[in-house]
Amino acid sequence: RRGGWVGARVLDAPDGEECEQRSTSGDSLYVEYEVFIDDKPQGKNKLEFKLGAAPVEGWDEHLAGMCMDEQRELTIPPSTHRHNNIGMKEDVPRDAVLKFEVRLLDINGATRKAAYARQKGRQE
Repeated sequence: RRGGWVGARVLDAPDGEECEQRSTSGDSLYVEYEVFIDDKPQGKNKLEFKLGAAPVEGWDEHLAGMCMDEQRELTIPPSTHRHNNIGMKEDVPRDAVLKFEVRLLDINGATRKAAYARQKGRQE
């Protein structure tokens, strides 16, 4: 792990009673995220990855404990990011600050599997 900090804050979260499952290491997370390079938006993308092997520095630590439909903002300084151009329209300058707004859409496919089952049930 490289030196540096990652800033994290919750932007939006369901009430505690509405949170039936929280993300933990080893879960497959399906997220929608928007990335900003020095506050310039790069567009929204969706991604599925395993928590514990996240493609972006800071995601493993700061996306653990999320509820479905929770949104968090992660600020990643130049000393920490690995310059991976994940979901970005332009290359990441070495001195850029990255900001990710990440919303958790699904944990281990539960929501998508339930939607598929409902849809299949209607077709029969």
